[in-house]
Amino acid sequence: MKAVAILVPLAAAALLAACSSDPSSSATSPGSAKSNGVRYRADVKPVTRVEDAKPGVFIPPFLDCRAPLAGESGTGPGGQVCTQVSIAGATEPGKDFAKYASCDVVRTQRPYYARARAKPIANKAALPPSFASEVEWARSEVASTGCACCHDSRVTPSGPSQWDIAAPGNWLETASSTGLALFVGLADSSVLGAFPPDQNHGFERTTVGVPSTDPKRMRKVVEAELARRGVSEAESRAVPPFGGPIYENSVRPPAQCGAGEGIDAAGRITFPSGKARYVFVSEAGSKNPGVPPNLDHPAGLLWRLDVLASGDPVESGLRYGTTPGEASFQDTPATGDAPPLVKGRTYQLVTLLDMGLPTTNCLFVFGEATEPPPPPPPPPPATATVEDAGKPGSDASTKPPSTFGVACTTDATCSGLANYCAKMPGQAQGYCTATGCKSNASVCPSGWGCLDISLFQPGAPSICTKP
Repeated sequence: MKAVAILVPLAAAALLAACSSDPSSSATSPGSAKSNGVRYRADVKPVTRVEDAKPGVFIPPFLDCRAPLAGESGTGPGGQVCTQVSIAGATEPGKDFAKYASCDVVRTQRPYYARARAKPIANKAALPPSFASEVEWARSEVASTGCACCHDSRVTPSGPSQWDIAAPGNWLETASSTGLALFVGLADSSVLGAFPPDQNHGFERTTVGVPSTDPKRMRKVVEAELARRGVSEAESRAVPPFGGPIYENSVRPPAQCGAGEGIDAAGRITFPSGKARYVFVSEAGSKNPGVPPNLDHPAGLLWRLDVLASGDPVESGLRYGTTPGEASFQDTPATGDAPPLVKGRTYQLVTLLDMGLPTTNCLFVFGEATEPPPPPPPPPPATATVEDAGKPGSDASTKPPSTFGVACTTDATCSGLANYCAKMPGQAQGYCTATGCKSNASVCPSGWGCLDISLFQPGAPSICTKP
């Protein structure tokens, strides 16, 4: 089993107006607060490099403008090539996305791990000669998009995540029929977000699942491959919506705020998780916030606080309308104060540990007293390590040595139940953990969580995650 790169976060920012002429040299700075003590998005320098971000933290999309490669030209300001650095982004048609944007950044925006290609197709029809040129056109289209960062074996760090546009011949054969249902637009993937074509070099991802400058042509190519496999339109339409937890979070209704949740009469925001990188306060009845570039500012949003990927999360107890710490800033409203909350009116509070990872989604009545949070659970017992194995009094003395939480570079470093090396994106080192917690929670140590990666990528394992 291969080690997995866990992308625990997911996204938060609309298109930035300014281009970065040299993203590789950009650093981050929290900026300074205005006279009212509030920092705004315009006051902070966005994170544009994985090296400047906290490990595993989602880096929001941004626009990267740079000089064209030798022999190429650009249509951007001053002849530059401008690219949306996003899983939903695209560079200029005919150019390779990976040459004009950081795929390391893009891979912080979705879970990435290497996965074997789809099984060979049995009893498939012959490939029509005219089909080959269309497959090559589709290959070029995808190569110009952020999809290439996970689905092009020439640029992925550990291999493609199943389908591979670098595969010789008909690369569509490397995708499952379920994946092709997404490509053709018959399986809903709208919760994954999309840029307007006029902000994405004409690439559209609303009627098809992969961004394309010619959605009708892309649809015909994929329909031909599905027909060659004998897969009907009805079968493709029956595929459940894509997005895993992103989709589930989009349709899950908010609960009533419980103990330790809500905003009290003094404007103090509390949430049981204790830490958050994103805080949303919206009118009751608003849609749940989704992912960038187009779903993270739902109608009814009153106030939103973000934290730079380079900074530490804000803690429960912050005040509504403030920007505590060194790295937080007010995203919404873009200027001015947060709109006042009305006593007796119901509002929605959403906090995200990182983009796509909600820890609170509840309704509260402003002005009503909030219950104190429950006491924290007792700390979990110390995790056994290789060095602990066989020591009297340790778990490892009575059980096979397990290396949960021990630093690793490959699965071979791990032992016992913890036989899997989980790595954050872009990191050479990770930690040992176990798989299969979805069906057997007892494989995880006390206090550890369970992440079902198959919600993001069908066929992936569920793994124990450190507290």
